[in-house]
Order: sequence, then structure tokens, then C-alpha cells
Amino acid sequence: MPPAPLPADESHRLATLHAAGILDTAPEESFNTIAQCAAQLTGCAIAAVSLVDADREWFKAVYGWDDLPVREIPRAISFCNHALLADGMFEVPDATRDPRFANNPFVTGMPHVRAYAGEPLRVDGATLGALCVIDTRPRSFTAEQRDSLRRLAQVASELLSTRLRQPPAEDERTRLLDFARASGDWMWETDAQLRYTWVSSTFEAVTGLPPADMRGEVLADSPLLDNLGTPLGGGRSLHVLLQRHQPITRVITDKLTPRGTLQVSRSAVPVFDAQGRFCGYRGTARDVSAHIAAERRTHAQAELLRKLSSQIPGVIFQLWLQPDGSTSYTYASDASRELFGVEPPRNDDGGDKGSVCRMLHPDDAPSLMPSLVAASRTLTPWQREFRIVRDGVVRWIETRTVPERHPAGGTLWHGFSSDVTARKEIELALRSSEERWSLAAEAAGIGIAELDLERGLMNFDARACANHGLKFPQSHYALTDWVAAIHPDDRYGVQARLEQALATGGMLEARYRLQRPDSSEVATLEIFARCTLGSGQRVTGMVGTCRDVTQQAAHEQLRSDKEAAERASRAKSEFLSRVSHELRTPLNGILGFAQLMAIDRVHPLAADQARRLDSVLRAGRHLLELINDMLNLARIEQEDFSLQRSPVNLAATLQTCFSLIQPLADSAGVRLAAPPKRAHWAQADARAVEQVLLNLLSNAIKYNRPAGSVRVVLSRSGEHVQVAVSDDGEGLSEAQQSRLFQPFNRLGAEQRRVEGTGLGLVIARELAASMQGELQVHSEPGHGSTFTLRLPAGVAPSGRRHTDQVEAADVSQSPAAQRQVLYIEDEPLNVLLMQEVFKARPQWALQVATDGGSGLDAARAQRYDLLLIDMNLPDMNGLELIRTLRADPRTSGLQCIALSADAMQSQIDAALAAGFDGYWTKPINVAHILDGLGQALAS
Repeated sequence: MPPAPLPADESHRLATLHAAGILDTAPEESFNTIAQCAAQLTGCAIAAVSLVDADREWFKAVYGWDDLPVREIPRAISFCNHALLADGMFEVPDATRDPRFANNPFVTGMPHVRAYAGEPLRVDGATLGALCVIDTRPRSFTAEQRDSLRRLAQVASELLSTRLRQPPAEDERTRLLDFARASGDWMWETDAQLRYTWVSSTFEAVTGLPPADMRGEVLADSPLLDNLGTPLGGGRSLHVLLQRHQPITRVITDKLTPRGTLQVSRSAVPVFDAQGRFCGYRGTARDVSAHIAAERRTHAQAELLRKLSSQIPGVIFQLWLQPDGSTSYTYASDASRELFGVEPPRNDDGGDKGSVCRMLHPDDAPSLMPSLVAASRTLTPWQREFRIVRDGVVRWIETRTVPERHPAGGTLWHGFSSDVTARKEIELALRSSEERWSLAAEAAGIGIAELDLERGLMNFDARACANHGLKFPQSHYALTDWVAAIHPDDRYGVQARLEQALATGGMLEARYRLQRPDSSEVATLEIFARCTLGSGQRVTGMVGTCRDVTQQAAHEQLRSDKEAAERASRAKSEFLSRVSHELRTPLNGILGFAQLMAIDRVHPLAADQARRLDSVLRAGRHLLELINDMLNLARIEQEDFSLQRSPVNLAATLQTCFSLIQPLADSAGVRLAAPPKRAHWAQADARAVEQVLLNLLSNAIKYNRPAGSVRVVLSRSGEHVQVAVSDDGEGLSEAQQSRLFQPFNRLGAEQRRVEGTGLGLVIARELAASMQGELQVHSEPGHGSTFTLRLPAGVAPSGRRHTDQVEAADVSQSPAAQRQVLYIEDEPLNVLLMQEVFKARPQWALQVATDGGSGLDAARAQRYDLLLIDMNLPDMNGLELIRTLRADPRTSGLQCIALSADAMQSQIDAALAAGFDGYWTKPINVAHILDGLGQALAS
């Protein structure tokens, strides 16, 4: 702080001060009383009579600063040093705002000086010091207080003058009386028995009692009162206190007067004679009735505030944020117990200052106080949501406060805190839901669209703009623009739905195509919107979602096309199955009876009739081959077949095929070269391999030249084995090879009356591909053709002996014992054919049942060796019949074989799964049927 300049008469001033001989003298009652009166009259905490020497300020009297360690301080930091230069009273309302004193140690430290007033003490024209008062809160002094301080300073100056000129004691008394009259207080004296010996004249103005009437009266006893005028209790009274013969300060009691009961504040000092005997009291008294009434009103208001705050779901508080950053609560409602589990502050103790800070959630603690300090600098309202952890439970607190400057410095916050855990949990749940919705909407491509019907404008969010190929944001996008962007084929329907929704206040659901401005592609969008209503339930617009369903629409179209294709495929399969069944049934009679006639040794046919019958058999077999190939092709296209891949000996398979195909080669005059004998193993399906090789060998014979040959080469290359079938036919051009695997395309062979269906190679290639192989062709016109089946190589299984020959079944052997067979069939022609077949085996007895019910009765009544069952009976189908047979203990062990014109693989698999031991298809091959019956009846 900057030091005050020296007075112009510094030398004269110091000379006068030293001449008075008062420096470093013992305390005197007169100066002490002046200091006390100065404090009481101005309402200040501290008062002093100070004298300023060359380098120090020395205190002759100090009141209210009991812990002052010394009676002098350096002149450089003295407030009174500045009062030496003043013409009148030197006053500092707020030392913290005065640059001369803001850093003064008595301002920043004890006693925390805020307000100061010093009246100069003048003797013989020289200012020796000051009568000063100090308060710990900023304030200004009233004119009455300034006048009282000036008068007391005059008294102190006169006392100092006595050191130079011993004035009459009566002058001092006069001045003291003038001071008492000016202050409104009264002075009094008592003897050792507490009888009044003197009362100042101002007593009558306050109480209405003449001072003379009080002389000789005992000072009235009365219970001691607190600041609200309430008795302190415990038997404490004025007389009990005075009997201690100690000074008293601001003791409040009731006093009965003609003007009513007054509350009086007394301060007094005991008086002792030269021998130290107690002589009585000298003191002052003041009427504080108005002050106590004001305190009572304040207390009542505080109590009302407490009751009101107890009904508020939260804590009302005042928080003092002091200049040094420390905090204290000047007030907190009782709800702080429930909210924070702490007691509210009492008797200005500041409460538990760190209670809230200790509970702060670790994530919120670092930023809370800095934000409050920042708001204090600008005096802006402060609102915050933060978490506390109390008893292990996390709770959300919302605090709202408004600031004001505190008179003692810092910021006083007036605030309210409440528990918002329930609301916050709802908000967090909603926010989480909104985030999940946003993520889901973004992932699903869902945007928000709004229609302002009055302005005719559409409002899209970012995703909706992207769906429509628009830049975001679109500040002016009209409804007409949106309608115009819709594909013309969809526009009318969308407009109609929109107008209907707006007319009825209902929903708009539409799917439409549009040409995006930012792309050449046509997008498909889907919109769901609901009408918004204004006053009077009038439709004001719509709000809803729009979604890009281009891929979904494409998938739906693909699914629809796939379903249509599957329906067509099923219809084709059902058609083929029906056609196959209807064709096989009459073919069964044609081929069956033709075979019986051909093998009849009792009534043999003439040569011409035998040739004609042979033509019938060839025609029937060709028709059957065509039916079988069509069913095989349909089965492969639908993947309605199962291949069992296992090691297959291709050399053995070729020998089997050669034995089957040799009659065809003999009739065509084609030479079959000897098949390879060395074993080559492939990982394939044995039945499928045999079917492919038979097709290739038969084609090599049918499309060969007269006296030509068929050659087969078996080899291995890396991880594959190859079977190459070559012929000496005409060969194929490249154009013919490109059409070779088209169904029913026989490349003109039908004109040369070469038998075939045009499906064999198609089926062979599909079977090869299903075995992870391939069918290759190499041909040149005039040089024949070579068809190569290429398959994954396999490993010969261990523990079995494999031969290259196929063992033929001995169908000529017949069981020695009589065998009973039950044939369940409703078609008379089929029954007649089977009866003719059984005539070739007299030891086999055939019984017939024409429906499922009678067949069940017969099977239960007699033990049969074999049941032949048609799959289409008039009262039940074969699947129901076999399940009933297997469920009955009397018939569950019977050997049952299905005999049906249904040749689809799915039907065969279903029959076998239901319990049939075998499945034979019509038309029958008489030789095969006899062989199969022989094996079944021999087992």
C-alpha cells in the first residue's frame, strides 16, 4: 500500500506530541471509556484512541480488539496516519475496494478491517492522532454517528490538552454529559449496594422517569434476555451478574417504565477505591426495544421460511463463496438432511462446508467448482445437473442459483437444489432410446418427412433428403415438387392416397418410385405418415417416415419371380408325375402282356407275329424310355435326387455296362472293344456312373457307322480319373456341338430313324456335374466322336475283395416251398397281368384285394410271405396303408413292396420312409419282376 505523505507541520506536531508526555503511559479509564462509547455509538466492533509518532502508531486505548498482541503498529500501515491530513473525519467505507488499503495486512488478515472512520485529535493546532472506529463489514456512517464521534474526539483532545494545560475537571464532565445527551443513551452510577447515586438527564427522555427520583433506588433486578427478548433461563439475572464485580457489556433486561416495558442494554465497569474495595458501577444504558422487535420480526420471518421450505421438495440455501475460494453456508433449509444426509448450518457456523463436494461423483467433481467460480466473476446465474454418491447409491441433483456481491467480499449465492434422479433416469432412457432409434433409423435408411399444408412445403431431415437424392437442408421444397418427382406410373396412386388421408385425417401408406436428381438410378421409397391436427381438429399437415426400399423391392421381385418359377416347376413336376402315371398304367398292360406272349413256350407265336410283337415291344420300350428320361431330367433340374458318393471301381462298372449293352451292339453290327480290366477308383455314385456310361456306350453304338467299333480308354490324370468312349461315326461340327446338350435336340438323328429321346446327354452331363465331375466332347466331322467322363479320383476301400465282373443273379432258381403273395390293386388289367406272370411260377400263390380295407383284413387273417401294394387305392393311398400295417403287431413284420406307376423320386423316398421294403415301378419288366419276386420270397 502507498504510504501517506507527511503533514506540513510534522515537526511541530511531533514536538507537541512528545511535550504532552502521554506516549507509552499506562491505560487510563477516561480514554478507555471514550473508546467504548465510540464503539457503542457507532455500532462498530472496534474503537481506539491512537497517537501517531514518527515511525509508529501507538494506542492509548483500544476497545473490542482483545487479541491485539502489541499496543503499537508501524506507521506505514496505519489508517490513522492518513487521518492526520484530513480537515475533518477520515472515512473508508470499504477497505477492500480502496487501493490504499486493499493489501493492508489488517484488511487481508485479522481483524479483517472493512469500514474505518477516524476523527483527528488536535492539541494547540497540531494533529496528534485520531479517535477511530473499525467495523468488519463495509458500511457508511450516519450524520448522527459522525457528530457523536466528533464530540468524543473533542473530549479525547481535551484530555490530551490537560497534559499541557491542566483544565478544570468540570469541563471534562460537561463534555461527557453533552455526549450522553447527543447519543440518546443515559449514564448511571451506583454504590456498592447497587443503589443509584447518579443518573444522567437523558434518562427521563427515554423512560419518562425524572433522574432525581432514581437516586437511592436499588437498580431493579430482572432476568437476562437474549437478542430476541427471551429469558436466558438458568436463574441468570442482572443482580447475579453484577455481584461478580466484573465489567458487563450489552446485557439486556426488561425495565418497567410509565411508557411500558422496555428492553434495555447495559454496559458498565466496576469502580474500586485506592484500597481495591468495590465502590459500585459506572455505566451506560440504551433502549433496544425497537432493535429487539426487529430481531423478533426477522426471526419470525426465518421461522416462516423454515416452515415453507420444509414443504418444498428440495434444499433452499445461501452459499458464500469467499475471495480466497473457500465456501460456507450462511443458510440451508432442513431438507438438507433428507437430500444430502447432513445437518443444516446453525448459529452462523457455516455448516458442513465440504459435505456436497465429498459426495460428488468422480466424473462430475473436477468441473463443478471451477464453473461456479467462473460464474462468480461475471455474476451470472448458475445452473447445473450433477451426480452425488450417497450410501453407495448414485443420485442426480439439479441446482439453480443467482449471485450477488457479499458485503464482506466474495459472492453470495442464493440457490435451490432438488433430487431429479427419477426425471434424469427417464431422460437418459429416452436419450438412449433416441440414440438406438437414430442408429436403427440410419441403418434401416429411415428418414423423417413433414408436410406443412398451409404453406404447401415439405420438410425432410438429412436421411429423408438422402433418400430423395436432395441436398440437406432443403429450405424450400414444395409438395408439388415432391409429387412431380414420383414416377408417372406411381404418381396418380400416391396422389389419390394423399388426398384421401388429408380429407379423412387418417394415414398415408404408399410405395413409389422416383428418379433421384443426383443419380441415374430409379429408387423405390416407402412412406408412412399421419395427419397432424390444429385447432378445431383441422388437418394442418402430416408427419411420418420415409424409407429407401429399392433393394427390398428388388428382393421382393426376385422372391416373387422365384416363387413363380417354383410354382411353375411344381406344376411341371405334378404334370409330369400325372402324365407319367397315366402313361405307365396302360404301358404296364401293353409291355407286360407283350412280354408274356414273347416268352410263352406253350403257345409260341409264328415268325411274322413274333416280329410284329417285337415291334410292339420296341415301341413300348421307346415310349417308356422317353418317360423315364423326362422324369430324370425334371428330377435333376429340381435337385430332387440324392447321390451317395463312395469309391467306385470304374473297370467293374464298365464290364457290367458292356454285358448290358452287348445285345444292342450285336443288333447294330458294331464291334465293342474289350473293356479295360485294370481297376481305377473314382469318388462318385455307382448308380449315376452306370447310367452315364450306359448312355455314352448306347450313343456310340447308335450313331456309329456300319461295322464300326466302340473303344473305351480308362486313365488317371492328377486328382481325376477319365473314361473316354470313342466311336467311328460321322462326327460333329462346332455348330452341332454347341447344340449338343439342348433337351430334345437330336441334331437331325430323328430323320435317320435313330432311336432316342434327345435327353440322354443332358441327363448325363447333369449327373456328372452333381458328382463334381464333367462331361467333355471332342469330335470332328468324318472322324467320329469321343465323349469323356471326368470324375474325382477315389481310393480303393480296404478289407473287401473286388472283382471286375458283375455277378448275375440266378433268376431261374425258385423256392422249393409254397409261397403266399397278397396283391392289393384296384386296376383289373394290372391284376390280370400279375396273375399271368404268376402262372410262370406255379409254386407261388397269388391272392388279390381290390382296396386298402380288404387288403388289411386279408393281411390280418392269413400269414403272407409278401405283399405287393399299389400306391393309389380307392379308399386310401399306399402310405396310409403301410403305416397301418406297421402299427399293427399282427402285420408289422410283413415284407411289403410298393408297385406303382408313380416314378418320381420324391414319391419313392416317401414310400420307403413310411416303411416299404422296396419300390417297383410300372410298367413291369416280366423277367425283372420274376427275379425280384424270387429274391424277395427266398429271403
